[in-house]
Amino acid sequence: MIITRPTYYATLPLCFIAIWFWNGCSSPTEEHQKTAKLPQAHALLATQFSSLDDLRQVVTIHYKQTKDSTHGTVDLVYKNNGDTISYSLSEGITQGDISDARSGNIWDKVKLTYLSPYAVWNRKELSQIYMLARHNPSIFGENDAAFYDLARSIMRKIAITDGAFNNFRDSLEKGYINTFNHITAQALITALYDEKMANYVAMVHERHHMPQLVSGLFSKEQLSDTLNFPVDNYVDIINNELGQELGKFLKEELNITKKTKWTPQFTADFLNIILDYYAASFQLIITPYTAHNPLIIRFSQKIEIIQEGKSYIHAIH
Repeated sequence: MIITRPTYYATLPLCFIAIWFWNGCSSPTEEHQKTAKLPQAHALLATQFSSLDDLRQVVTIHYKQTKDSTHGTVDLVYKNNGDTISYSLSEGITQGDISDARSGNIWDKVKLTYLSPYAVWNRKELSQIYMLARHNPSIFGENDAAFYDLARSIMRKIAITDGAFNNFRDSLEKGYINTFNHITAQALITALYDEKMANYVAMVHERHHMPQLVSGLFSKEQLSDTLNFPVDNYVDIINNELGQELGKFLKEELNITKKTKWTPQFTADFLNIILDYYAASFQLIITPYTAHNPLIIRFSQKIEIIQEGKSYIHAIH
């Protein structure tokens, strides 16, 4: 499986500007028939790598077209268990640019339209994904569930056996939780929307948190930062791709469409296939979800409400 960076054209039709204020323009859709497969390459755990040199033993990292620390292209290649995951990342639009346009003035919106028409065409879907990724207690109630809650819950389902946690950092933010968060979220976004949408969300996120990823020109502080470390970001990029492959497979395997009802049982079945993938990747024993799990019930309700466009206020109790 070879994944490459998408290209977005810098065009400025008036329709793109109008869409920020009205829903008069609709996004063109393309249906592609593909035969997806369950990825065989194992997921990566950032806490298994102590440095960039250590990561390079597993992932090929190549920089090109570097002008300064925030411009260039990085090519990543991960070969494992018969699969090849390839990804190229260059400078461009970031998550921060989209946030600025959302809360800014008309010129901020025009700027985003010029830099990334895709974000304008798909602003409704991106807003829905933002809701799934964040806690919104004022909208969905104090027990609102987000992607991160799923990741943390999965980590707690790991049986304590020899080798499950090789060091204490595996149980912390940058260990299993981070890996599960990226892969699970990307699988869900791919299944709910499509691979292009998932890739766009992942791409703008990684650029925002560390622009120097495209050049490799990291400062000493960045290389020693335990919270925003280049190794973590490169691992995230590979795991994002694995999540998208899982999402494509699950979308076909479970016949997921826009009309699919995300009942607690369906959500549990979806996630349990991902749990099996994690178990195989890290040689773990993970307790599967049931339809009676409160987190599964809340997250299923949230997906249904967002997809059906119902009133969000007090929708989940």
